[in-house]
Parts: sequence; structure tokens; C-alpha cells
Amino acid sequence: MDKLNLVSYQQVNKSFTKRMVYRVGVDCGFCAEMNYMVDAMLYCLVHHIKFQLYSKDANFGTGIGWSEYFLPFCEEVHENFHSKYNYHKLPSWLSILRICRSQKSLGPVAWKIKKTIMTFIGRCVSYKTYGEKVLLAQDVPLEPIRWCTVPELGINGDYLSTFNLLARMVWRLQPEILNKEETYKMNLSLPPIYSGAQIRGGDKASETKLIDGKTHIEKLNLHDDDSLFILTDDYRLFLQAIEDFPKLKLSTLCQEDEKGYYHKLFCQKDFQSKKEAITRLIVSVDLLLSSSSFVGSITTGPSVFIMKLRYNDPKVLPIDCSKDELPAVLLLPLRLRAIISSKHP
Repeated sequence: MDKLNLVSYQQVNKSFTKRMVYRVGVDCGFCAEMNYMVDAMLYCLVHHIKFQLYSKDANFGTGIGWSEYFLPFCEEVHENFHSKYNYHKLPSWLSILRICRSQKSLGPVAWKIKKTIMTFIGRCVSYKTYGEKVLLAQDVPLEPIRWCTVPELGINGDYLSTFNLLARMVWRLQPEILNKEETYKMNLSLPPIYSGAQIRGGDKASETKLIDGKTHIEKLNLHDDDSLFILTDDYRLFLQAIEDFPKLKLSTLCQEDEKGYYHKLFCQKDFQSKKEAITRLIVSVDLLLSSSSFVGSITTGPSVFIMKLRYNDPKVLPIDCSKDELPAVLLLPLRLRAIISSKHP
């Protein structure tokens, strides 16, 4: 199956009696949240659970939610209690103890106990509100489903092939965003055929080593006068790429005043600045989904999302693991991906 029909998905989704209200835009960057959401949709489909969305307070939005950037794909709910009690699944106690050891603090234990209590309260509030048991985002297992069978939709495939179907179904940009993409492409003089790369800076350095732009671009084996679109959060990395590859036609939507993405600071931005930044990110990802070739890291949200959708493309290359390893690596949690990335030559 190359494409999942939206109407068919909606009919099957509405037919399930059990339901989940999934909150998107909790505490991660936009593409990481997108990856988590599609994983939740997969979980619900396989287990015959109706998937509903709460996005009113999404950290990538300005109070409108999902439909600010994308066309709707499922029923949304708007009860405010989700903002407090609906969040990503908690790490296991083993992971919490590992964090305690690395931080030399018992703070993570107290945090998990607090969140566990909040989850219990959330379930009670949810039952009182809806009159039935409703699953929340923390009910989605951290381990993705390895094989997905949904006869009602003709789905019978592995994780990546099914993730691809659902992600492309929900990745339908609002006309306003599509118009901005066309304007950006015109302003950048982006040709029909171009390569793509993501070069990350900012707070990602706290999770894994950062790989320089020159290493990324060399991986693509481009020729003089080839066009390369770069998704980066630090304009200085773009300037360095121009210096390293003066014969390439380089372009980016990164702004000259951007010096690395820091998630906590981003969440404190005013609504207009936040919307402009997220719009440029979404447009950048959309452009990279259509690039003739792409290179990115297995530790960054946008690259992981793009590689999940294009993992079969021979011209889509990870910078920090082998191409053969990529399908298996994309199923791993960030902690393990970061270890693999750090050990890759």
C-alpha cells in the first residue's frame, strides 16, 4: 500500500469503542512530538482504540492547535484538564535510577512519584468528564509496535512502512502554510532538483555530540553548482557551510539572528515569533521530504521524521550510522541512538 485513504482511516477510527485522547505538543520539539503522535496512532489502530487529539495548548502553537498548520484528520477535544494531566509516558524506574546516578540526585524519583499521582488524578477527572474510561498519552508504550496488522485498512506491515502511511496521511499542510512555502521557494530561487541536509546546533549538544556541517555535506558527494537546502537552527553553521563549499548553491530558512535552538527559550517566545519559527520549520521539513537526496542525524527530531518516511530511499543517508543499520536504529529510544551516534566514525 502506497497511500492511506483519510476517509477510510476516519471511518475505521470512529468505529472503535475504547478511546484515547492524545495530547500533542507536550514538552519536546515539534518533530519529536510528531514522531510520538504517529506512534500513538499506530498503537491505537492495532489495539482497536479510537484516537482523538488534544492540541489547544501545544507548545508549537498559539492557542489554536493542530489545525493552525495542518488539516484535521481526527476528532479533537478541548477540555482543559488535559493540559495538566495528559503527558508522555513516564520513564521506567530503571531509567529513573540511571538518571539519579548520573545526576547524583534523588530529584527524578520525586518527579516520577509526583507524575504518577497526577496520572491517577487525571484518570479520575477523565472518567468524571466523559463518563467512561479514556486512555491518555501516558498509556502509549515507549517501545513502538514492530508489526502492524489492521485488516480493515488493508495494513499488514512492519513499523516503518506503517508509520510512513500514517505520517504522510496527517502531513497535509493548511493552504496558508502551502502558500508561504511557495513564497519561500521563490525567494530562495530553489530549483526543482536540490539536495537537503539538517545540521543541528543548540541544546542538542546536551544529549549527544554535534556533527559539523562539513561532514554532513561531504556525505552527499555533490558537484559544483549543485543546489543544497539546509535545515539548521544556527545561522553561523550556514555561513560556515558557505565558506567550506563556495561552489555549491546553498539556501536556508534559518534567520541571521538565530544562534541555536533551545527548547525552553523557544516555549517562552511570543505567539507571533513562535508561529513564524514553526512555519519555517514545517516548510523546511516539507522541502526536505521532496529533496533528491538528504543527510541527517539519527538523534535529531526532524531528521528522524524525514528518514522514517524515506528510509527506503538509497539517497537518504544517516551521518552517524550505516545505511544498512538505519531501519533498526530508527526504532530505538534517543538514549541508545545517541550512543550509536557517538561511536560512529
